[in-house]
Amino acid sequence: MITIQDVTAFPRPGMRIPGSLSFSEDGTTLYYLFADKGTSRSLWAYELRRAKHQLLAEPPALSTTDTYHEEMLRQRARLRWDGIANYDTKKDVVLISYRDRVYISRANGPLRAVPETNGAIAASLAPDGKSFLCVMEGDLCQISLDGGTRRWLTRQAQPGISYGVAEYVAQEELDRHQGYWLSPDGAFVALTEVDERHIPEFPIIHQGARGVWPEWHRYPFVGSPNARVRLGVKSLSENDAVVRWLDLGGSSRVLDSAAGADFNRESRSEEERYLIDVLWTRDRRILVLTLSRRQRHLAWDAYSVEGTYLGRLYEEVSGDWIERPGRSFVTADNVLVSTTERNGLRRLLVVDGDGAFHLWPNQFGDRVILEVLAINEESHEAWLWATRNQALERMLVKLNWVTGHWIELTPEPGWHEVVVAPGGKAWVDQWSTLEKSPQVRLVRDQASETALLMDSTHSNEDLNLNVPELFSVVVGDAVPLNGLMYCPLGEAPARGWPLVVFVYGGPHAQRVALDWGETVDFEAQYLTERGFAVMKLDNRGSANRGHQFVRPVFERFGEVELADQIAGVRYVAQRWPVDLRRIGIYGWSYGGYMTLRALFMAPEIFRVGVAGAPVTDFRWYDTAYTERFLGTDSTNRAGYDATALLDKAKRLQGKLLLIHGLVDENVHFRHSAALIQALIDAGRDFDLLVLPESRHMVSDTQTNLYQKRKMLEYFERHL
Repeated sequence: MITIQDVTAFPRPGMRIPGSLSFSEDGTTLYYLFADKGTSRSLWAYELRRAKHQLLAEPPALSTTDTYHEEMLRQRARLRWDGIANYDTKKDVVLISYRDRVYISRANGPLRAVPETNGAIAASLAPDGKSFLCVMEGDLCQISLDGGTRRWLTRQAQPGISYGVAEYVAQEELDRHQGYWLSPDGAFVALTEVDERHIPEFPIIHQGARGVWPEWHRYPFVGSPNARVRLGVKSLSENDAVVRWLDLGGSSRVLDSAAGADFNRESRSEEERYLIDVLWTRDRRILVLTLSRRQRHLAWDAYSVEGTYLGRLYEEVSGDWIERPGRSFVTADNVLVSTTERNGLRRLLVVDGDGAFHLWPNQFGDRVILEVLAINEESHEAWLWATRNQALERMLVKLNWVTGHWIELTPEPGWHEVVVAPGGKAWVDQWSTLEKSPQVRLVRDQASETALLMDSTHSNEDLNLNVPELFSVVVGDAVPLNGLMYCPLGEAPARGWPLVVFVYGGPHAQRVALDWGETVDFEAQYLTERGFAVMKLDNRGSANRGHQFVRPVFERFGEVELADQIAGVRYVAQRWPVDLRRIGIYGWSYGGYMTLRALFMAPEIFRVGVAGAPVTDFRWYDTAYTERFLGTDSTNRAGYDATALLDKAKRLQGKLLLIHGLVDENVHFRHSAALIQALIDAGRDFDLLVLPESRHMVSDTQTNLYQKRKMLEYFERHL
């Protein structure tokens, strides 16, 4: 039988695999983080020519507690592994950032601490491998490897102003974790200035450890000011101390008349923009990707190293919102290679130096490109990570952006997580299925040579696990939704099995996949061993099915998502022996919001719910995520009122367990505190579990064990 300890064990069987993989610039060495036991990752290298793994660096013997910066980094990345989390390589130099200190290794030699780097964060090597940049005391500095000479590139940091870092919403919502970008020749650096002084400080109070102290966050709530972010250019020449600041309001200067009047109006009126990405060209131009705060206008603009605006390379306008592209590239002849959803499904975007653009491939069906992994400039080829089989699977595709011809490089059914070497010389494929744990393979020279790097050698039969069954339910205008059903073994009772719905439901997440991780979902397996069925369903609004699949949640959260989950419940009750009088639901974050909404708005269906870290009023969530879909309270009051839950708490009829971390820095405890008061005012009974020192991702082992036990026992007791 699966135990609570099994449920919370990390990693799960078959998931002890390499992470943070990257190839050397010449493609001859593969670097990766790996923990051969426990949860503390070390840095390893695999030399392709010698077919040999080598341990390069273990975590230095320091405090076992993360610094505040590392704790926040792991929260933003949802990273549960301990040990080394960040590294960089150039030439024969390896750099590691650990516990806010910098360590260097040369030619695979021993790791040594760089003197006087206590407090250093965001460290990365210069292109020549002779120095590195990092942020210390809020300022950006350059430190040589020979002698450790430090040179400050900025020296204006003060409380609320910092340089070379990414602000909160950039990290949490816009997938930008960098705050500086070195030119390919190492002569210049583009860097951010982040000014948060005008954002009121929000207190998070620590009360669960010895002593009581406040933690202050400048959190940008919906409709309130964002951090003011400037992008500047600095020469790394010792004779030039000037930072030349760019004017990122270029949208008011360069307009595309073909885009229409609506676009022109927004461009002229809305100056505030999010900094999304920065690319350097080989001829020392800077390409800057920005997105308007309403996220309806995206632009790639070009600047000189002197800070001069050179013009617009590409732009998009949307009547609802634009999702940022993933990784982008620029070639030696200044061709931009990126992705776009401008036609609904994400495709490869190729923009030449004159601004003419092309979308590829033409014949790609309902597949969606997720990321550009690598390009080869000479052959005009891009290696793309893409969906397959209605987003249930992942694959690697190679596409020629001149002819549009593409081929699939990973034909095996299932889930392929891929990292590609520069120029496509080799790639690593982590391949799994519902029945088989990940197999890590190295492929070279267009699949003519394959090496097995690691095989976790687990199957559902080895572990005596029941493989979830795939199903599809059609809603709306013939929209098929993907679902997984976990059924108990043996004959069902006369009234059928009780059913627990595992839900997330919000944008940017996918819960249903033909991947080993779904089989080793031990929360679901624990319940099935005890006679419960478990359902997962990716409702409309979920990720990786294209823009139109998400569009139904625009300007109003919760309604379509809940309708789809109910449709899923009714479908599985027709196909499997499910007791419709015993339906429960569980989710965290947006899933916690969905759990509460189900209990409040469909009490005749959902009788028991466990809601973790729920948003209860999206006016109290951050700007970048919420305004993308809902606008602001002043522009969409009706949508916010319909989405909010506090006035609906009086509708609670079933059993509710509410779980929330008191120091959650993402979905603040105020959401649950307000709900608690609303339930008290309405005279509704509920159960509460407060986690005094837990953030949004519960990382403490004992706390996680306790809250998972309480969650699972709640369904056993009340459903």
